Amino acid sequence: MIAMRLYDFVLWIHVAAVVIAFGAPFIYPIILARVTNANPEALPGLYNAMVHAGRTLITGAYVILFLAGAYLATDGGLWSASWVSSSLLILIVLVGISHGLAMPTEKKLSAMATKELAAHGGGGTMTFSVEYEKAYRKLNIVGVISNVLVLIALFLMIVQPA
Repeated sequence: MIAMRLYDFVLWIHVAAVVIAFGAPFIYPIILARVTNANPEALPGLYNAMVHAGRTLITGAYVILFLAGAYLATDGGLWSASWVSSSLLILIVLVGISHGLAMPTEKKLSAMATKELAAHGGGGTMTFSVEYEKAYRKLNIVGVISNVLVLIALFLMIVQPA
């Protein structure tokens, strides 16, 4: 039988929530670039899937991540540690970026891609509008910023600098 402390179990939940919340968004830029070049007609569905994943799985993982982290910080008496408060701030910013920038931009890109693909009619190479490309760049910038913030939070959580 495996003996496990509640703290260790909650730590596992916390780490699993990190993987679930931030794993897929790390590869979104690669997937989007590949689909844009190889199969642009799939973009509306891909954007819709990203929004749905954000609303359900990723947002649920944010909540679990926060709750598990709050338990760990409370149990360990770590609320005054700067790496805990900095990581909490990063999580709040990431939730704001996700819900305030990424998902609305993904919805917009889905609608724009649907409209532009229908107007294109399927013949030849697809060239998206300047407006679409601007929103696409915005989404990529938001993704890079989010990924950097995740890496900073991971560093803080693992190294726990004083």
